[in-house]
Amino acid sequence: MIKKVLLFTFIIFVAFVNNAFAHTGLESSSPQNGEVITKELQQITLTFETKIEQNSTFNLQTSNGESIPIENIQLSDNQLVGNFSKPLENGDYQVEWKIIGVDGHPIDGKFSFSVSLPVAEAPVKEQEKPQTQPNVEKNTDQNTGTVNETEEKNAQLDNSQSNILIPVIIGVLVVIVIGGFFLVLRKKK
Repeated sequence: MIKKVLLFTFIIFVAFVNNAFAHTGLESSSPQNGEVITKELQQITLTFETKIEQNSTFNLQTSNGESIPIENIQLSDNQLVGNFSKPLENGDYQVEWKIIGVDGHPIDGKFSFSVSLPVAEAPVKEQEKPQTQPNVEKNTDQNTGTVNETEEKNAQLDNSQSNILIPVIIGVLVVIVIGGFFLVLRKKK
């Protein structure tokens, strides 16, 4: 009887472990989270930990929430690649991705990056008038960067906490099952 219970418990445990670790997450991206791009950017590549299914997608927004159109998104095994009709302008951007893992579960996440291309210098006459204005813009960009960095850290913390939750639940189940076996064994003696 005990051998049957142990076998049954082992089979259930293996099934839960496989389902728990079947979820996938973002392995890498180009550009990377928090990266400052200093050359023209017309393509974003997201690489996931396992193969992803059709209907997986992503979108791009400016720091003001304005959506940037993506010409097409190509799916290949564990990668999503999106192209833009023209290079991205200077500013802060956020990528929000939604995928369907191999196990059929929808998973989403987001990350941010900035584009800071060198700007051609204006003639001296034009440069003298708005000199105070660029300094104000720099301060605004720095404040926005700090807010975006905080949002990124919060998003990463949320993702890491949800990834840790499944193994913790499995560990608790294992302790309960093992404890139950010891109780059964004690009662038999």
